[in-house]
Amino acid sequence: MKCLVTGATGFLGSNLVHQLVLEGWDVRASGMHGSEIKHIRGLPIEIVLADVTIAAEVDPLVKGCDVVFHVASDASSWSKTKQRQREVNVEGSINVAQACMKFGVSRMVYTSTTAVLGYDPQGGCVDEENADFNCDGMRFNYGETKYQAQKALEKLNQLGLDVVYMYPGFLIGPFDHSLQLARVLFDLKNGKMPFTPGGGASFCHVTEVAKAHIQAAKRGFSGEGYICAGLPTTNMSYHDFFTKMAFVIGVKPPKVKLGTRVLVIYGYLCEFVSKFTGKAPRINPGQARYMSITHYSDSRKAVRELDYVVPIAEECIRDAVDWYQDQGHQI
Repeated sequence: MKCLVTGATGFLGSNLVHQLVLEGWDVRASGMHGSEIKHIRGLPIEIVLADVTIAAEVDPLVKGCDVVFHVASDASSWSKTKQRQREVNVEGSINVAQACMKFGVSRMVYTSTTAVLGYDPQGGCVDEENADFNCDGMRFNYGETKYQAQKALEKLNQLGLDVVYMYPGFLIGPFDHSLQLARVLFDLKNGKMPFTPGGGASFCHVTEVAKAHIQAAKRGFSGEGYICAGLPTTNMSYHDFFTKMAFVIGVKPPKVKLGTRVLVIYGYLCEFVSKFTGKAPRINPGQARYMSITHYSDSRKAVRELDYVVPIAEECIRDAVDWYQDQGHQI
């Protein structure tokens, strides 16, 4: 079966491409122009780089495919790229969806995020049935643009688009070539991480999330969404998660939890510094607000319908550390 993977050069996309190849799919892999392709270059796949915000580049990508995995997104933390983030996450998703309808694609599997499902202010778990996007006051642009994209695709679903929505949690594992988690591990190892955010998250193994995407293409229900994150027994605070990371690499864990106000101030400071360094901030105020809530999710629907697997956090961390070390990083 012929499929397209957008965002194939990213963290989840790379894992998905590898899993599809293992299962014998005919894969067309795409990423943004200039993307690093070394982690998928040696695979028996077709690689075509394109900009999803340009419809004329999207159409040739989609044409001839039976299934489209739309994984591409912009998760930048830089305020000056907010408009570009919206173009990629919203307009880009609409372009891909319209191309799927135009060329008769049998199914589009869209990678969203648990952020669009909101959170329980009482600290409980959110599932697909009790979802309520209540993060819009945080100025968390990534979450807001993914929510807008979801709403646009829901309208197209009513017009005939066969789409399944996937909601990954906090991804951990191999092919994290942007070193999202590695930067935290580096800081822990070097004693530069004395604090943790005050909130919590729903952690998951990126390989298992990729496998669930494939199952969604095969047997997910059109118009349905599937959380691929944690379970009530595996959701945890950032403090507990950072402590587990420290244990895995054999260093002392951070002791201080930052309150929301302090973490948001830190986010503003990071943004201010980025104006002089020319580098994206480690965290922005919107992300700081988001990381100060307990954003717990319940993946039992995906476990039941897609055979999704939720490993313990330590296993996810060890697999990530093994990959970083294989790439030559000293952790």
